[in-house]
Amino acid sequence: MTVLVLLRHGQTEYNAEGRLQGSLDVPLGEHGRNQAAAAARAIVDGYGVPDRIVTSPLSRARDTAAAVGALVPVPVTVDRRLRQRSYGEWEGLTWDEVKLRWPRDYERRLRGEDPQIEGWDAAAEVSARVSEALAEACDGARLVVVVSHGSAIMLGSLALLGLDAHATTLGKLPHAHWNVLATAHGGWSLARYGLSAAAAD
Repeated sequence: MTVLVLLRHGQTEYNAEGRLQGSLDVPLGEHGRNQAAAAARAIVDGYGVPDRIVTSPLSRARDTAAAVGALVPVPVTVDRRLRQRSYGEWEGLTWDEVKLRWPRDYERRLRGEDPQIEGWDAAAEVSARVSEALAEACDGARLVVVVSHGSAIMLGSLALLGLDAHATTLGKLPHAHWNVLATAHGGWSLARYGLSAAAAD
């Protein structure tokens, strides 16, 4: 049996301002660093020492993963496939700005569809690359901690669970919260959803 802990990075200043980050490399804010430290301690206390820690290359995820790595004798590995999707022309804007300038594409996004804008990473592509990275990280492992991003975690999880990339089954994962997937006999299941350091206390 393999247990996969999927941890979303801590909060950034862009997150606090309601700005879309996507592929932009925005660092953790002070609150995000505190969140990362608390989540790392809760995960290690709750699950033990992981066989692997794998992270997105973006600094907000790498620094969150480093908080886990600081507590255990396990190196942190970077996998580019775990990066956040690109939001194209919307990166750096608030949702209010997006809604004003691209009302139809904004509505598509609300329905779980891909907006038709320049530079947007399609859900199917993100789902495929993230799930591939997750499956490889878990190969032969008992416990794996992966640090990534909200959309990347959701889309990768949908693929592992055999669900469509545009499904709305999984809701928004807050910052420094994590989901737990488990596999036995070749099939994945969602064991826990939206856990946090506060809930683990």
